[in-house]
Amino acid sequence: MTKTIKLIILGLLLFPICSLGQNNYTIDTVRILTNENLNNFVQNLKTDTFQISSDKDAIPRHIKKQLDKLAKGFSIGNPNQDWQCCCTSPRHLPERQLNFLAKSENVLVMTYKTGGWGVSTHLLLIRFDHKNILDLWTGYCWADVSKVSDIVSYIEETRKSNRELNTNIVIL
Repeated sequence: MTKTIKLIILGLLLFPICSLGQNNYTIDTVRILTNENLNNFVQNLKTDTFQISSDKDAIPRHIKKQLDKLAKGFSIGNPNQDWQCCCTSPRHLPERQLNFLAKSENVLVMTYKTGGWGVSTHLLLIRFDHKNILDLWTGYCWADVSKVSDIVSYIEETRKSNRELNTNIVIL
């Protein structure tokens, strides 16, 4: 077999693997910490139509897989489900508890709690297509969110008061 034929066969064998594999999204912490992508997310939050859910299973499977990879495990429980709320919680419980979830055609909005020494509420904004995370922003938020406009209000009020939307660290 000639070298060219071998390369063609190898390419044909690898193409399905490469085309079906996940995008290796890398978190751009500078972009998040300087809020470079936040204006685009806020615009989407104001104009897109969102479906609200209180079920972690509404997170698209490909996004959940990529969050698992990015966070080295993204375990999350539904509201009212036990979770690792403090340092004495059983380790078999999810590390996060979902507060709010909304999804449009290509944007996912989620707030969730994490525990440890204290409970923090995180805001996660994700732009996606049918198989990959395309952009991501994360920061802190208050826990009482019941609609997308609450997120917009929080971001705008926080910016007006010159407070930080994140605390100079990116945590999923």
